[in-house]
Amino acid sequence: MLQRTAALVAAMGLPLGLHRRALAGSGNGLRFVFVFAPGGWDPTRVLAAERDNASVAMDSSEQSTYGDLRHVSHPARPSVDAFFAAHHERSVILNGVLVPAIAHELCTVIALTGSASGERPDWAAQLADAEREQYTVPHLVLDGPSFAGELGASVARVGTNGQLEALLSGDAVHYGQTQVGELLPPSESMIDRYLLRRSKARRDGSRSSLERQLHEANVRALQKAIDLKKRRYVMDFSGGTSFADQASVATQALGEGLSRCVSLTYTGGGLGWDTHSNNDADQSVLWEGLFSGLGELMQLLSITPGNHQPTLAAETVVVVMSEMGRTPQLNAFAGKDHWPYTSVLMVGPGLVGGQVMGGFDALYYGKLIDPSSGQIDEGGQPLSMETLGATLLTLADIDPGEVLPGVAALTGLLA
Repeated sequence: MLQRTAALVAAMGLPLGLHRRALAGSGNGLRFVFVFAPGGWDPTRVLAAERDNASVAMDSSEQSTYGDLRHVSHPARPSVDAFFAAHHERSVILNGVLVPAIAHELCTVIALTGSASGERPDWAAQLADAEREQYTVPHLVLDGPSFAGELGASVARVGTNGQLEALLSGDAVHYGQTQVGELLPPSESMIDRYLLRRSKARRDGSRSSLERQLHEANVRALQKAIDLKKRRYVMDFSGGTSFADQASVATQALGEGLSRCVSLTYTGGGLGWDTHSNNDADQSVLWEGLFSGLGELMQLLSITPGNHQPTLAAETVVVVMSEMGRTPQLNAFAGKDHWPYTSVLMVGPGLVGGQVMGGFDALYYGKLIDPSSGQIDEGGQPLSMETLGATLLTLADIDPGEVLPGVAALTGLLA
C-alpha cells in the first residue's frame, strides 16, 4: 500500500504537461496576491471615471486625479481616496477589460483563466507552479474560486472550515465514524523520518531515469509535507472569516517563504457585489470595505520583511478583480445587471504605475489599445482576461507563448 501510495503522490508531482513546457525560465522572485470580488462589481463607482459619458448612470461622485491616474471619489468612500493617495505611483487601472459572458460561473472561469473551457489552470496556479520547487505550498487559496487544472500538486486550499489546519494537526481523523488512535508528536516525527529515509533509499537505488523521477518527486512531496506540519506551530492556516484575517495569513505565508501566490476574496457580506437592486448605495459600501481592507493589506506588506527585498511590498504584486462589470444604466429596481466589460486594479513592483490603461467608449464598451504602448488605438486589440494573463506571466519572466499563443502582453504596462 505504501509503495502504491508513494507512486501516486510522486506522479502528482511529476514535471509533465503544459506547465513545464510553457513556464520554463521563470525565477525573478516576484510574489502575487490575488483579491477576488465575487458577484460583479460596478467599476464606475471607483475605477472608471465616466462622469462625461452620457450612457453611464453615475452617483453623486467626483473625479480625482493623481498624476495620470484617475479614479472616482465620493465622501462615503474615504478609504478609496486614502488608498490612491498612498499607492497611486505603484498602481495601474485597466479599464474596458472584456469578459465575453454574463453568467457568474462562466465569467469566473474566464476571468481567472482566460478560457471558458475550465481546463486551463488559473493565473495564480501557473505563476506558482513555475517556481514550485522553492515553495512548500506554491499557491495557497484562503478563500474564493481556484482552477488548478493539471497543476493541482502546486495548489492547496485552507478550507472554509479549517480543513487544512485539521489535516496538519491530526484532528481530521475524528471527522469520520471510525475511531482512530492518535500518535504523539515524537512518534509521528519518527515515522516521518523513516518514510523519508526509505524514499531516499528507493530513489538512490532506482534502475531507470523514470523510476528515479518518481522516487525523487516522492521525496520532495514528503519533505514538503513534513515542512508544512512544522509550519502549523507558527502559522494559522484557518484563513479566518474576515478580509483582515485573510490578509494577515497571506502576508505571513509570503513572508515565511511558504507560498509564491495567495488568493483571497472580499464578499462584503450579505448578497455581495451582485447588485440587481439598490446598486448605488450597496456598491458604495462594498467599495469602501474593499479599499479599507486593501489599505490594511498594503500596510502589512510594507512592514513585513521580504525574501529578496527589504519588504514584501517591494516584491509582491497585488491583483484585484471581479468576474464581470455592471450595466451602464440603472434598471427598474435602481440596480444594475450583468455586463461583459469590467476593470482590473494592479499594484506593486515591475509596473509603470500612476496610470489608467484602456477605457470605455460612448456605449460603455471597452476600447481597443496598442499593447506595446498601452495607448488607445482603433487598430489595436481588445483588453481581455487573456491579455491580463499574458501580462502577469511576462511580469514574472515566464514566456506565455505556449499557454496563450498569439496573445500579446501589455508591455507598455511593464517597467
